[in-house]
Amino acid sequence: MKLRRRAFLRILAGAVAFLAGRPAPARAKTRVLEIHRATRNTLAGALDGLLSKLRRPPARFKAYAGAERAKLPALRADPALPLAEAVRHYAPARGFREAPLSLAELGRLLYFTNGVTGRRGLHLRAAPSAGALYSGEVYVVAERVSGLPSGVYYYDVMGHALVRVQAGSFTSQVADALERPGEIANVPVVILLANVFHRYTWRYANRGYRYALIDSGHIGENLRLSATSAGFGHAAPLRFHDDRLNAILQVDGRAEAVCAVHLVGAPADGATGSAVKRSLVERHSKGETPLREEVIERYHQATKLVDGDTATPAPTDPVLPPTASPSSLALPETSALPTTVVEESIQKRRSARHFEPDPIALENLSFVLEMAQGPRALERAPGVELYLAAHRVKDLAPGLYRYEAKAHRLAPLREGDLTRALVSACLGQEKAGAAAVAFLMVAKLTREAARAGDRSYRDLLIESGAIGQRIYLSAESAGLAARNLAAFMDDELNELMGLDGQNEAVVHLTVVGHGD
Repeated sequence: MKLRRRAFLRILAGAVAFLAGRPAPARAKTRVLEIHRATRNTLAGALDGLLSKLRRPPARFKAYAGAERAKLPALRADPALPLAEAVRHYAPARGFREAPLSLAELGRLLYFTNGVTGRRGLHLRAAPSAGALYSGEVYVVAERVSGLPSGVYYYDVMGHALVRVQAGSFTSQVADALERPGEIANVPVVILLANVFHRYTWRYANRGYRYALIDSGHIGENLRLSATSAGFGHAAPLRFHDDRLNAILQVDGRAEAVCAVHLVGAPADGATGSAVKRSLVERHSKGETPLREEVIERYHQATKLVDGDTATPAPTDPVLPPTASPSSLALPETSALPTTVVEESIQKRRSARHFEPDPIALENLSFVLEMAQGPRALERAPGVELYLAAHRVKDLAPGLYRYEAKAHRLAPLREGDLTRALVSACLGQEKAGAAAVAFLMVAKLTREAARAGDRSYRDLLIESGAIGQRIYLSAESAGLAARNLAAFMDDELNELMGLDGQNEAVVHLTVVGHGD
């Protein structure tokens, strides 16, 4: 039975390319809805899961033959913050002091960002990956790192080393790509997160595009929290000229592309750079919409940011839900916060292989929810809400709930046992029902497209990945286990959640419980 189920999952979760790669249905009236529908799991796309086994898999690592390498120092036991403290007190840096990083400090950050932290037959990374295919790559633009010449470097995770891609100073080129160039003033290190999309699309077809951007959220959250734990300032500019950054890395922006930017350095008391804002607009707005590419590449190319002719209007603030609904349930305060430091949580994090039937404490659920969607400063892009399907939580009736983050309360939406319905929607994956609780990241698709443009879908996926990573790490910190279940039947799951799949839709799912 287990073998048949695994084969079934490989077929269904493996692909949507057969039909989903065709032009989107006429009712998908925006690029956001087009890309979202194209990356659904559907029964119609199952055939390609079998066909993927006949294709040669892509390389899991990049090779820079003959390139100069700098071995990073072995990790040392530096002071670190408990995860709860790092999350609760995070604030993006408003500016940076002109101070260098040491090579050891940089190496430590890279290791806890996406280094090899263990083995289970495969080399496992600090951040999770669907099918352990690891689409994400990490690059460093080094300006002031003691013992390292300025340049652009690729992080070789297997060798824990930096491979030089280009020599020289590139911070002015990075500044020229940012919507607010002054943000980079005095920054010693810029870390660029890219994706080699085919590592996922080879097996998961169009669905792999979602997985890649969610991975960027996982990896970036590791970086943000480990930088905070080490006492560094951190900022993650949301808007950047894609192809200027791609050029710095010498990647084509198609097979591999920059998906996120992170700035790390010694924090200053206030802003240190100019507040000048340049005009960046989505490529399609200038009539440069590519028409011949498949839907995934068409969307990614159309939503690249390019130079605009006029000042870019600031996105309007999202309309926030009420502080608390009348029927919502108060969550308990955590009596004794876990003391596990950020780095230990990352080091020990694994995707659970099985879950025990024991219920989890409501206090532990409260802690994980607070870490997942805590202070507003954590929110990189608005528009993602947390729903949860509670199966076995002490003092909480089974059912579906919406988390009201600002009030730290749960709004009941549906009573009753959802285990079998959730397993069915998750392609028969028993872990969806065996875990104590499922956290569902629900994106406000059309609202964010209207507010922030078609590129917002990228940001919603990265934000969902960041939330998912905090769920992983807080579960680990509290002595629980977690696992992503990103393969699900979208329409069936949205119907179960009471969502229309267009204005609001589930984009990611992480389950938590007792297990290993």
